[in-house]
Amino acid sequence: MIDYAHLRALSIVISEGGFDRAAKVLCITQPAVSQRIKQLEERVGQALVIRSNPVEATPMGKRLLRHYSQVQLLESELSVEMDADDPKLPTIVKIAVNADSLATWFLPALCEVFKRHQWLLELIVDDESYTHNLLKNGEAVGCVTTTQAPLAGCSSEYLGQMEYLCVATPEFIREYFPINISQTSLEKAPAVVFSTKDKLHEKYLRKYFEMSPGSWREHKIPSSESFLDAIIQGLGYGLVGHLQAEPLLEKGVLVEITPGKRKRVPLYWQHWNIKAKQTTIVYRSLAVTAKQSLC
Repeated sequence: MIDYAHLRALSIVISEGGFDRAAKVLCITQPAVSQRIKQLEERVGQALVIRSNPVEATPMGKRLLRHYSQVQLLESELSVEMDADDPKLPTIVKIAVNADSLATWFLPALCEVFKRHQWLLELIVDDESYTHNLLKNGEAVGCVTTTQAPLAGCSSEYLGQMEYLCVATPEFIREYFPINISQTSLEKAPAVVFSTKDKLHEKYLRKYFEMSPGSWREHKIPSSESFLDAIIQGLGYGLVGHLQAEPLLEKGVLVEITPGKRKRVPLYWQHWNIKAKQTTIVYRSLAVTAKQSLC
């Protein structure tokens, strides 16, 4: 049997990024933390921590962290059922989500549920092409992702599609696209992209204009709100989700540069296959709002 006190120590070492900080959280000495990790490694016969700065979990360490997170979720649910009037520990639900969903439809879908059940929400924001890795590593119990195939031990549910429009201000269009939009004009016009992880802009230009990476100029702004604000301020053009773009198009603040050339990104909800009501209730709430908001 695995000692769950040792698993907790592993979880805190990884989340805190080191043994010294973990010791302060656990209120024990640093050598005591190291001893717990050593005993756990001896129990499983493998290294669980990469002694870097900050420390990282090995593949086996990630598997154990995922198991520990699942047990925590189930135990918190059991605690509430056994002592509904005075639960000892709050239920924390960790979810990985992409920035565009978080900035638009995601929180409205979950706020009432979390208030009603008095759960605590812990969000991890990453590109939608990478959020499933957080689920795989045990850092989240569910994620909004573009990955359709369910991960091992997980289920995948279709939510809908986010449609992206290529937009800019009228002034920007007059300066950079006075006649039409082409490879030549796109090479000169600065683009606004979310981050180096986000390949949406690259896929868009490759599909519709046969352009290769590095053939255009771009600002990198890894914040959904600031990304949109940069486009509104005329810093560049970019691909904006329909939920954010459509109200601005109606007001004339932004103009769609390439009508008829939009990019749709399917979104899925993946979660662990464990009998925890949290993941079921979260999915139901997400599905209702996604049906109303997504394409």
